[in-house]
Amino acid sequence: MAAVRAMLASRPIDPVFATASQACDPGLVGRVDAVLVCDTGLGEQNRSELELLADAMVSSRLTGVFVSPGTSGAVPGARDAFVTVAADVSADELWGRLATIREYRPRLAEMEQQVAGMQRLGKKLNQQFVEVDQELRLASRLQRDFLPKAFPEIGDLRFAALYRPASWVSGDVYDVQRLDESRIGVYLADAVGHGVAAGLLTMFIKQAVTGKRIVGDHYVLVPPHEVLAALNAQLSDQQLPNCQFVTACYALVDAATHELVFSRGGHPHPIHVGPDGSCREARTTGGLLGIFPGEEFPSNRLLLEPGAKFIIYSDGLEDVLLSRESPAEAASRFSRRLQEIAALPLHDFLRAVTLEVEQSEGSLQPRDDMTMIVLERLR
Repeated sequence: MAAVRAMLASRPIDPVFATASQACDPGLVGRVDAVLVCDTGLGEQNRSELELLADAMVSSRLTGVFVSPGTSGAVPGARDAFVTVAADVSADELWGRLATIREYRPRLAEMEQQVAGMQRLGKKLNQQFVEVDQELRLASRLQRDFLPKAFPEIGDLRFAALYRPASWVSGDVYDVQRLDESRIGVYLADAVGHGVAAGLLTMFIKQAVTGKRIVGDHYVLVPPHEVLAALNAQLSDQQLPNCQFVTACYALVDAATHELVFSRGGHPHPIHVGPDGSCREARTTGGLLGIFPGEEFPSNRLLLEPGAKFIIYSDGLEDVLLSRESPAEAASRFSRRLQEIAALPLHDFLRAVTLEVEQSEGSLQPRDDMTMIVLERLR
């Protein structure tokens, strides 16, 4: 003990001497930089007081040096607060330990403040993430409410749809509307990208696509090429930033004649499936919507035979429906799986496509929205 006092007197340090019970005072613990305890033979009462001191030190983020004749002299309940050294430790080593504790304590306190600040920030960010997640969930429900809940059934025409957003909010929007006693308008539009920005644009598309105009006391059905031209004009007038554009396909089908007229703008070519399951692309020209005012979107016509299908899909499904190779023959452009299931009845076909999507690589985190509308003429 005398050697310790001599070391303290010869070093630039202001010692405070106290018994273990006195050192438990929070005011005292808060004023010192390090604690030095010399074990001169601890009784049960001393050990109990030392444990209380250790608790106070841990609460104040304070470290001490415990000088003991042997490691057995260390108090089990105080090991987290003290570094134990042998009684024959040199004065230089003892001083080095104390000086290191004293030097690093302010830095540790600063780090604790930074950690506390980060924890507060993390809590705030977590709260904001929860709020954003709740808002996106609500936006997703509202967006789905704008999609058709049931499809019209006229004559032998039937519709079904696959809709799988890449995130809460989708950039795809579709609709199937009965326009009069025998004709149905159907479209699928894809705003570039996915997420909130694309989702907001789909609401604009939903309001802008008009397949029927009321003129006085009668109505006029709008041809597909005019529907897309009007949508393109409205999008172009908005002068969308960040190269925002839209692709779309609009079709008008007559249940009485089974004639289908369609136009597309930058969208994947629809697929016409024959009654025998043979697939071919229904092609027509037409550029992206919202880029060039005055763009034209020529129409094409086809006749739906009994058992035939007409498939409109967004580009998120290209890996499922199209071959990844670049074959020279148009018939080989389609995936083997599509050719295997193309002749299935409408709902069996859609279930097979859904299963293929779910089993494909990356299905849990798709890169793009996946939407498909299938029109079938019953046999």
